[in-house]
Amino acid sequence: MKKKSFLLITTIFLLVLLFAACKKEEEKDFIYIKSSAIGGTWYKSSTVWAELITKNTRFTAENIASPGLTVGSITALLKGEAHLAFADVGVCVPYINEEIWEDSVEIRALFGLWPGIHNIIVDEKSGIEDIYGLKGKSIATYVDGELTGDVFIELLAMHGVTQENTRIHRVMKNDGTRMFIDERVDCIIYLFGHGHANLKEMSAVKSIKFIWGDFKHIEPWIEKHPYYSYKLFGSEFGIEDNYQIVSKYFTICLASLPEDQAYLFTKVWYENWDYLMKVLPENMPWINKQNPMEGIPIPIHPGAEKYFKEIGLM
Repeated sequence: MKKKSFLLITTIFLLVLLFAACKKEEEKDFIYIKSSAIGGTWYKSSTVWAELITKNTRFTAENIASPGLTVGSITALLKGEAHLAFADVGVCVPYINEEIWEDSVEIRALFGLWPGIHNIIVDEKSGIEDIYGLKGKSIATYVDGELTGDVFIELLAMHGVTQENTRIHRVMKNDGTRMFIDERVDCIIYLFGHGHANLKEMSAVKSIKFIWGDFKHIEPWIEKHPYYSYKLFGSEFGIEDNYQIVSKYFTICLASLPEDQAYLFTKVWYENWDYLMKVLPENMPWINKQNPMEGIPIPIHPGAEKYFKEIGLM
């Protein structure tokens, strides 16, 4: 009898524990981070950020790996599919997706990341020496509606390379990379830069080089799009240096994200800097740690601002 009572009490106790565990699981707050397709630097960073949030806060964070650059990030935020996201300077242009953009919705920055390098890539054996040489060739760049692709179409046109005289394919980065490797396009123009898997893949199977344009066109283009600049890039990746267009990567959220959450998600990134340097060694050294808002074209979220003021960076 005593044995049966003991078993009954033990069973009830275990059921209570199971119920409590299930209840606790139900009460978890999930945070979703919109990154990029697998292989991109946003994807790697989002995975690490989600890990840090999960380990160091009451939230459980997950990386949403999907194609699409800034448009995809804003779309995910506005549809409630993500709470945090990665972006570049295209975020400052509200017309990038008129169908879902609402004037009442505001995007805010949390902290800056490394520069995004817009690589203009051709085969070293192609004989193409500069942007002028792309006339009449075939080019792959970002999909229609993505600001990065749109502004490069404009830059190409300033060099006489237009949709009328050149085959310009507006496709996803992974597709464009494969087209280039398979020699279905002569040139690709995408944000690759430091540590991108596609750039490593291409350089492993082809002799690639970066080409550049004419400063008499590039300077006025940058005046019109002041969030872009240029720098020499290549030797740090093992390829001959050439000038390439540069913009800024950063993290974003909606202005409606609670201040305490924006504070916490920013803090967990900055307080694990040494760990980030170990797991993202190709990217972290290029971040301006002392100026978290350098080159970011939108306002900072009050929660992130509060944290940076506390540590003396704002």
